[in-house]
Amino acid sequence: MLTDLEKQVMEIYQLLDEEVAAFADRTKLACPQGCGECCNSQKVEATVLECIPMAFELFRSNQAELLLKRLERDSKEKQCILFRPDFIEKGQWGCTQYKHRALICRLFGFAGNRDRSGNLILAMCRIMKPGREDFNHDLTDESSPMPLFTDAGMRITSLHPSLGSQRLPINQALMQTLYKVGMYLDMTAPENPIDKADPELPPDTPVFPLGTSRRRRAA
Repeated sequence: MLTDLEKQVMEIYQLLDEEVAAFADRTKLACPQGCGECCNSQKVEATVLECIPMAFELFRSNQAELLLKRLERDSKEKQCILFRPDFIEKGQWGCTQYKHRALICRLFGFAGNRDRSGNLILAMCRIMKPGREDFNHDLTDESSPMPLFTDAGMRITSLHPSLGSQRLPINQALMQTLYKVGMYLDMTAPENPIDKADPELPPDTPVFPLGTSRRRRAA
């Protein structure tokens, strides 16, 4: 069930956040306050599986329908649709779904991979790099090792390989996930949520807002 996947993905995200926080504390790496340069990138990718918690939250907060309309209208837009520069001006990080953000958004600047010789290499953010060109912290310190992109990706993908293998531009991944989660909510909603004794009353639970044609696209 997609609700189970939502919980499992968020559990992994919480563990990764703790690993990133520990590594950042040890190495003193930090994003400049209010920086949103990585969100300006047009190369951010994610899988449908990574976006499941985000999609559920957008439906819970009644933002999904409007967001889908924007995604369909601006289908060629490459910058993440969830990025809001004005949030940076208010001292926030610019992400309107920060708690539910995708994997790369959690790791960027604080993770790396192994080279062909097996050595650990930190993929340092270019904004954070000035003044740290001689960065030489022990990346293998067992107390707070550097998170690895490949390991984190495998943890997520192993939950559901068919939903977690294909990487897509972030907006395309989010749109496909919203279709899937919307269809799931539509299929699992109460058969008749309106009180028959008073048909003028609104339903107690949200009714999936998309039409039949969009539902078919979510299959």
